[in-house]
Amino acid sequence: MKPFIHVKGAREHNLRNIEVMLPRDKLTVITGVSGSGKSSLAFETIYAEGYRKYIESLSSQARYLLEQVKRPDVDFVHGLSPVIAIEQRGGGMHNPRSTVATVSEIADYSRLLWSVGAKPVCPKDGGKIVQRTLDDCIARILSEKEGSRFYLMAHSMDGKNSVLRGELPRLLQRGFQRVRVNGEIKRLDEATVLSAGGESSVDIVIDRLTVDPAQRSRLADSLELTFKEGRNQAIILFEEEDGSLRELMLSQHFSCEHCGTVYDKFTPKHFSYNHVDGCCSTCKGLGYTLQFEEKFVVPNPKLSVTKGAIKPWRLGSKQMIIRRNAILKQLAEQLPFDLTVAWEALDEHVRQVILHGAGDRIFRFKFGRKAGESMPFEGVLADLRHTFAHSSSEGLRAKLVAYQTSQLCPHCLGERLSDYARAAKFAGVSFPAFMQMPISDAAVLISDYALGLSEEEREQKMFGEIIFGLKGRLEFLKEVGLGYLSLDRPYYTLSGGEAQRVRLATQLGMGLVGVTYVLDEPSIGLHPADNSKLVATLQHLRDQGNTVVVVEHDEEMIVSADHLIELGPGAGNEGGALIMSGSMKECLKNKASLTVPFLNGTRFIEKNGRTLPATRGSVSVRGAAEHNLKNIDVDFPVGLLTVVCGVSGSGKSTLVNDILAAEALRTLNRAKTIAGKHAGILGLEQFDTVVLVDQEPIGKSPRSNPATYTKLFDLIRDLFAQCSLAKIRGYAAKRFSFNLSGGRCERCQGDGSIKVDMQFLSDVYVDCPSCAGQRFNRETLEVRYKGLNIAEVLSMTIDEAAGFFKAHPSMMLVLKTLQDVGLGYLQLGQASNTLSGGESQRLKLAMGLSRKSRGQSLYILDEPTTGLHWLDIQKLMDTLFRLRDAGNTVIVIEHNLDVVDLADYLVEVGPHGGRMGGQLIFSGERKAFDGNVQTPTAVALAKKRDRRQGTVA
Repeated sequence: MKPFIHVKGAREHNLRNIEVMLPRDKLTVITGVSGSGKSSLAFETIYAEGYRKYIESLSSQARYLLEQVKRPDVDFVHGLSPVIAIEQRGGGMHNPRSTVATVSEIADYSRLLWSVGAKPVCPKDGGKIVQRTLDDCIARILSEKEGSRFYLMAHSMDGKNSVLRGELPRLLQRGFQRVRVNGEIKRLDEATVLSAGGESSVDIVIDRLTVDPAQRSRLADSLELTFKEGRNQAIILFEEEDGSLRELMLSQHFSCEHCGTVYDKFTPKHFSYNHVDGCCSTCKGLGYTLQFEEKFVVPNPKLSVTKGAIKPWRLGSKQMIIRRNAILKQLAEQLPFDLTVAWEALDEHVRQVILHGAGDRIFRFKFGRKAGESMPFEGVLADLRHTFAHSSSEGLRAKLVAYQTSQLCPHCLGERLSDYARAAKFAGVSFPAFMQMPISDAAVLISDYALGLSEEEREQKMFGEIIFGLKGRLEFLKEVGLGYLSLDRPYYTLSGGEAQRVRLATQLGMGLVGVTYVLDEPSIGLHPADNSKLVATLQHLRDQGNTVVVVEHDEEMIVSADHLIELGPGAGNEGGALIMSGSMKECLKNKASLTVPFLNGTRFIEKNGRTLPATRGSVSVRGAAEHNLKNIDVDFPVGLLTVVCGVSGSGKSTLVNDILAAEALRTLNRAKTIAGKHAGILGLEQFDTVVLVDQEPIGKSPRSNPATYTKLFDLIRDLFAQCSLAKIRGYAAKRFSFNLSGGRCERCQGDGSIKVDMQFLSDVYVDCPSCAGQRFNRETLEVRYKGLNIAEVLSMTIDEAAGFFKAHPSMMLVLKTLQDVGLGYLQLGQASNTLSGGESQRLKLAMGLSRKSRGQSLYILDEPTTGLHWLDIQKLMDTLFRLRDAGNTVIVIEHNLDVVDLADYLVEVGPHGGRMGGQLIFSGERKAFDGNVQTPTAVALAKKRDRRQGTVA
């Protein structure tokens, strides 16, 4: 087998016909500035060719069932072994039912373990659930006091008396003489067995006996008949000495030894919230339900009730609104309260009665079935719930959704499973409780249980395969630094790096050899203190006999590589060239590299601005207690750049995104967001608006592009609609959209290309023969601005567009921001699905930064260095400091040590992840961080300085 993967003539996207050799069974890191072609080489070339060759090795029938990929633009890729790609995001993983446990297969093993090892318990009374034989049931009856009289009964039917009256004669025809109706035993030949109306419950009296061992044979026969008539359930009614009756329930199926309720035997589906047998009946296994939220129902507390403070009560039919107004008027007279006073000025008790009702207190309202009817008032929220559930108007229901939020299911409290499944425990732990554990705690529980197994149990497949398979997967997740994640953590809430490491742990468990693994920045979201675990994991994969190719910017990952490849020198059309390829020792001598100077410390990210003191007050979060936060108080100085750091899972995103950002968006931007648990936030009145740049990915549709995402395309279309030819022809702005009929090419529907179905081969896309790939029809393309049509404008780079539209300030605001974050090389119409992770992140960042600010804005950014090279980080930091110098406040969640080093103010949460985190371990100016501070981030900063001064240099 060849010792290298030989790639020759790679031309995918911006790659410049490069040739490169990647050593097999080694750890290779591909680096370079964002947009230089790293992903094009690793994924669109190496992985795509490996996947394509695998698909073509299958039969034509199998190829129909698998996703096809186009052949990469490359001369050849030789020496390629089977390829597995572990990217930042997996398809279809935005499902709220997908969790860390389901993706890693831990949920499958756990469900199987609980189904065979858990002890079932009755959720009604906590009784033990057992399965009795007929002999056991007889012995239970005969254990009563000898001579006691009892009835054997079988439950027959429930229903309206008018229906049951026709069924009773059939029981008489079958030989039964007595029934119990609503607890009273009657003869079937009585005329008044059932009353004239209402509903009844009917039990058949099978036999009347006394407790006597001599009657065992008769008891057995009667009990068998009882089980048959009662659907395997028997009611035994004992007559006590004082004349009272005592009921006992028996069954041959799994049933509670106290109440007799029959249950199914456990199977894995009972512990799956995706199956009807296991999910909570209220939330259908989601753990959350839509419920009306007080803050949305009364969005503006400064309004009075008469002015519409209760906003959703102004929706609906005219009669409904009149009725509600009458309720409020009469309620105000009887509570009493003033309808014209602002909602926030009303007494708290009054507000609670209006929203939640007054319990059993009776009010008199002059409407309803009778004039002056007396009835309890259940409250506005109860009325809204009733309206939403029973309204026949889909339009009204759609409007009411805007006043609801997703809240914990009131029945299962977010545990997602049925009462029966939640009550069962294995090793003293219920299934939901196990899923709520951090991975590290779950691994300890399973390991301790495995140690306690007897030799006989170890040899049983039931425990041997399940326990040790589960233990191995939990340990692999710990190895990649994810021990702080809870097993039920929704997969879509993970960062790109966390999602990759979950799938990486699954691959570790497979134990494959001779495979080429391609990873896309797995260090994203990982604190430098945990990087060594990830590096060790990848080296373990390598040592097993696999080739590992990583696209990465992280310094520790780069210096740990066996082989380093750098692409560049720039991005887009200026990139795609091979700068260097070789061992780390060889690459450190390369003078053309843009990466090496940052590794050896001859170049570093500079702070283009002076450090400012905290003199303008602060915005303060008080009593933050959401998720793992330990009721902490945190101050963020106004007018400074604050970095919030800490190990992965310590509570950074909870503090900043779930509490501060959510409350700021609701208060300042009137967004419908609910902040996490906290006591209050002080100082938000110092800001006009908040701009949040989080890690949610931008659209991956080929119709989405930088121009559409930043709303620049709207301005361009408006400009073309003002051209003289467009006015003469009556073209509106929508004429210049490739998403709407009229102006687009109808043959390709505005795509610019047409898919050719190649049957069992991968699909081929060719330029549309009608528009030649320009996406618009001929009439639309005849409209020109400064000599260019709309298609030619979309093909311009952002740098070119900045010169072309320099007379349009609104456009220049967006274009200049895109240039500031280093995206000037992108084409305005470049499809979003061709952008790298770093480009997508900066495009979103530019969208947030391009909003006009008067210097009183709060900017909140969540790991903005994702996918960025040191040169790109320098541009980012220059932009953020310009924002700060304009008087804005910038708060950044970040692991990157260069960003931490440049901050004006630092907040560190920790000291560990999950339950061991959530504490405020440092808060102060950056200069106070050096010296005696021994937090995980401070230690990592010190190690970085030592590494640059020692080994690398």
